[in-house]
Amino acid sequence: MAYITQAAWGRKHNYTRQYVNKLVNNGTIKLHNGKINEEEADMAIAAIRQPMKSSKNALGGMDDLGNLSTVLLKTRIKSEIEKVKYLETKNKEAAKMLVSADGVRIAAFNKGRMVRDALLNIPDRVASMLAKESDTNRIHEILTKEIRQVIEEILESG
Repeated sequence: MAYITQAAWGRKHNYTRQYVNKLVNNGTIKLHNGKINEEEADMAIAAIRQPMKSSKNALGGMDDLGNLSTVLLKTRIKSEIEKVKYLETKNKEAAKMLVSADGVRIAAFNKGRMVRDALLNIPDRVASMLAKESDTNRIHEILTKEIRQVIEEILESG
């Protein structure tokens, strides 16, 4: 059993002093007279480390380099996929298959204003006709006819 200082063990494994201190404080690594038993500490770290996760603090060997290249490859693939999505969106927009949300909002606002104005004009047009009517069925017929006419004009105007 080889006992070494916390700092020496941390340097050996490329861990920061703070990380080693955290491992000691939370009980993962046991101290013996202020020193660390290397074998026990290495086994404790191996037990808590996730098998697919490489060390964040350093590149220890070829395995870490292999993992790094895999991560870089995955990152590059994600980047290329995002570029393709962006280009597809631009192509659809250029082909007029997509429209801007602002354009749709403006068109909807203008159409709504046209509907509102047309509906608000109905009382001015029919008030005189309704004033001389006393038959409720006839009044209903006149109002229905005017409303249908306004709706048809709106639909025809596109």
